[in-house]
Amino acid sequence: MPTQFMSARTSMIAKAVLAILTTAAFLTLSTMSASVAYAQSQEEMKRMLNRADQDRDGSISWDEIIALRKSMFVRLDRNKDGFVDRSDRPPFFGSRFDKALEQMSQFDADGDARVSRQELLDGRAPAFERADTNKDKILSAEEIEAMRAAQ
Repeated sequence: MPTQFMSARTSMIAKAVLAILTTAAFLTLSTMSASVAYAQSQEEMKRMLNRADQDRDGSISWDEIIALRKSMFVRLDRNKDGFVDRSDRPPFFGSRFDKALEQMSQFDADGDARVSRQELLDGRAPAFERADTNKDKILSAEEIEAMRAAQ
């Protein structure tokens, strides 16, 4: 196999792994049930929050969470069968995918060991709800800062 092809393939795999890691980190943020445990540093938390704030207005709306969940599902459903499960596990860095899948399992409403797109989109985010103190389905900059401070 030509070296150039292997380098391109390695780069592609690295990008896929990065996407999975970012997804795992965001899953933790979006459900916020274990954000303190998963976020390894304030810098990682900041990156997760920035990723969620897609319009860069300094706040995170529920619509942004749903949009991110949709794009995350597309990335994680590697075999395009409409579910995220063990069959989507990449051959390299699979343990990191396992962590993302473990976090995602909380959305498995029917207990079939796989998460459909609808299960992910319909899934609750209790910590988002707790952080949204005025219940407007938007985490304002102040609410985000209070969430960070609570860590």
